[in-house]
Amino acid sequence: MNGVEGGARDSADMAAGFARLEGYLMANAHVSAARTAAEGLADRMPWLTAAERAELVRLSTADRIEASREHFEAVARRARELEAQYAARYRDLRRRVLCRGIACLAACVAVCATAVLLAACR
Repeated sequence: MNGVEGGARDSADMAAGFARLEGYLMANAHVSAARTAAEGLADRMPWLTAAERAELVRLSTADRIEASREHFEAVARRARELEAQYAARYRDLRRRVLCRGIACLAACVAVCATAVLLAACR
């Protein structure tokens, strides 16, 4: 293994680590926002006992996190579908360009061969 391969792997590992850290921080921020919203809801209900308030905050936070998880999973699923569609389209376009390039090359060879034969017959 040379230094370039090791450096590329280290860079990829570092990027993956930063992506995981970013995901962790975003998840914590989302949980905090859900808890803040749940506490705001509970604050509008001053008649709740402390235990009822705590339970409302807990349930509301859990519901919001679950709804967000379902939404994010749906978005990720759609992103994977689009990625597959775009990859298939790209493969199709690449194949068509290659076929047309080969056809043009074959036509050029045929024209050149015809020109050489006509010149040789004179």
